Amino acid sequence: MKHTGNSKYTWDLEAILNGSSFDQLYQQWLNKQNEILKIYPHFLKSLSNFKKWLLLDDEYEILSNRVGNYVSNNYNEDLTNQKWIAWSQKMSNDSNKFHVQLSNLTNEIVKNESLIRKYLKDPKIKHYDRDFELTFRTKPHILSDEEQKVLSTMGIVNGGFSQIFSTLNDSEVKFKNAIDNKGKQIPLKTIADVMINIKHKDRDIRKSTWINFNEAYHNYENTFTQTLYYNYLMLNTSSKIHKFKDYVGATAFSDEIDEKLITKLYKNTEQYKTSFIKYRNTVNKLLKKQLKISQLEPWDKTVDLNKKEIKFTIEETKGIILNAFKPLGVEYVKNIQTAFNERWISWMPKPGKQQGAYSIDGTKGLSKYYISMNFDNSIRSVSTIAHELGHSMNSLYINKKQDIYTDVSIFYAEIASITNEMLLSYYLLDKYRNDFEMSKMILDEMINNFFATVSRQIIFSNTEYLLNEYVNESKPFTKEAVKQIYLTMIDKYQGIAQDMKNKIHQEPYSFSQSTILRIPHFYAGNFYVYKYAIGQIVAINVAYKIHKGDKNTISKYFDFLSSGSSLSPLDTIKLLGVDLNDNQVYSETKKIIDQWIQRLNKIA
Repeated sequence: MKHTGNSKYTWDLEAILNGSSFDQLYQQWLNKQNEILKIYPHFLKSLSNFKKWLLLDDEYEILSNRVGNYVSNNYNEDLTNQKWIAWSQKMSNDSNKFHVQLSNLTNEIVKNESLIRKYLKDPKIKHYDRDFELTFRTKPHILSDEEQKVLSTMGIVNGGFSQIFSTLNDSEVKFKNAIDNKGKQIPLKTIADVMINIKHKDRDIRKSTWINFNEAYHNYENTFTQTLYYNYLMLNTSSKIHKFKDYVGATAFSDEIDEKLITKLYKNTEQYKTSFIKYRNTVNKLLKKQLKISQLEPWDKTVDLNKKEIKFTIEETKGIILNAFKPLGVEYVKNIQTAFNERWISWMPKPGKQQGAYSIDGTKGLSKYYISMNFDNSIRSVSTIAHELGHSMNSLYINKKQDIYTDVSIFYAEIASITNEMLLSYYLLDKYRNDFEMSKMILDEMINNFFATVSRQIIFSNTEYLLNEYVNESKPFTKEAVKQIYLTMIDKYQGIAQDMKNKIHQEPYSFSQSTILRIPHFYAGNFYVYKYAIGQIVAINVAYKIHKGDKNTISKYFDFLSSGSSLSPLDTIKLLGVDLNDNQVYSETKKIIDQWIQRLNKIA
């Protein structure tokens, strides 16, 4: 691609070094570890020691962020680069050794709660209150010093099942070649090949790609099932060792929520089923007309709805983004321009580069909030950069206001990014209002993203929730049980289409049931996927009001962007005027989605 060699489309990682070499930065990081370990046995002996400890901890966090981002971002530019593979391993080992020596820190803090509360009355450090309250609340779940040390030592292998899944998913699962309508074989070497050919205009290629992709996972479903079972067994056992009810309960505690909020979300998501069926019926009619067929098969439903061929250069993309975010004000747009001008972004794909896109975390102490993506000139790439800039702007506003609470909880992390996506979509709808094909494509993307991020992720989450109950109740965790729960959840939240009810258990249609066994987040250990739905539901409400020019919502939005982890996740979301315990939030979202579907029908 023509931009690959242009340095302004690569990121400026050297800004992290701030004039020093990486070796010097890494040594500063190790030296700070030694300073912390030296004071650690005495950090509660006096108020001055305690203040020094807090200062060292802040300095260490900043150094960790600089070292970590420099290593990981360089590594992600080329996953085969042996230099950065070695540095990544070294950093992981050095970090683990350090944390093992601090393994009883939580116990020390909890045991000395009254003394620490006394120290925190000092006005100069009182703002650390919430930080320590979060530790104090873990008191019922802490272990003895010796137990905690053993578990900390074992921590290095906790990601084992995730690693097994990744190896199996990325290296072992192979796809048969697709076949075109003349019998020619089309290689399917990667997921990227699958994603291209599953939308191919040649129906034979689509069909064989769909079948071969799903059959590949079907062939490994016994291995995936066992990996998933032992992963959940490990997660639940670890949670119970720490005196939680189970794994789900432990993650709810970490998110400062009542587990009932999760089941409330499940219940409220059921109302979107009728909207989904309306949307599915509309799309099916349009696809039959577009493809000139009378009966749709699963491999036909993967085709984009009149996906208009439209390409954007990076410079055109920048202009669109700057215009789309004007509703958020001059300062926000200026900050986006800074990201472009000061090379926060690695734009282009290249051999060995990590797939997908991300905005960095661990941003305290950094001046640039880096983004990696694989720009392909498509409208999807425009949406991707809008999404990732939402994360980066969230980091920017947090670091402007917060000294301590600079983290972003994954509970609400997607709100800023999806709000940006929505504002982009509204802008594009207006820009192409006289182009019916573009309008149809944009609306379809908006509606499809909603159901993919809410209904589909809740299908996954509720399945995961029930599978954890299977583990805890010692029910048979078989591939048949897993797939049956998955089918039940599909019917609950989206409805199994009438034409599929008799086919769903027949080959090759049944192969797709193995989808539930290949969800990477199931192996991440943080019961995560329902939070995607929260991000989408909240962002749609907020973006709709911003788009309508609601100044009160815009003001609240910047309070939200700047809050970091200074409040609980639910209270952070309440800054937006949204209470997730209020059923009206979910019904308001349904009204907006139904308006989109109605507009799509009108255009179609």
